[in-house]
Amino acid sequence: MRLSTILASLLALMTPWGTLQAGEIFKGGQFTVRKVDNTCKLEIQLHESDRQPAAILALFPAEDYYGELFTEKPRIGLAHEKVSIKFDSDKAREIPFVPDAAAKDAYWRWQYLETTEGILDNVARKGKMTVEFTNGKQSFSYTVTLKGSSKAVKSVKSCK
Repeated sequence: MRLSTILASLLALMTPWGTLQAGEIFKGGQFTVRKVDNTCKLEIQLHESDRQPAAILALFPAEDYYGELFTEKPRIGLAHEKVSIKFDSDKAREIPFVPDAAAKDAYWRWQYLETTEGILDNVARKGKMTVEFTNGKQSFSYTVTLKGSSKAVKSVKSCK
């Protein structure tokens, strides 16, 4: 085995994804409930074939916050303008990002969503969800099977 292959494997194990695991209250499949700065949120992992999250959609049960979209900097970069969320055969809903509210660290970029009213309830009740956005050069589409999501939604709603 070549040294570069070994080094690449070690770097993959040390991804910043591990640093996000602090504050976990519930974890099941692609769903994680986290408490950050006394605020609970439901994170839904959006991943490609490698099973590592390329993006994370975070939904809040409180009216103070609505939602966030985290995108992996190396693969996606910054998502532009809006995110489209569709449940089962319902019509897609476009949710704009809050203007000038993007942030980043060494590995992730994130933006805040203007309003996510009703989406958390749909995550618990529907069968699948499709999340789409663009980075200006490429479009990204992720379909999430919502099996088991009702436990995560109950957990985030009861989180204090």
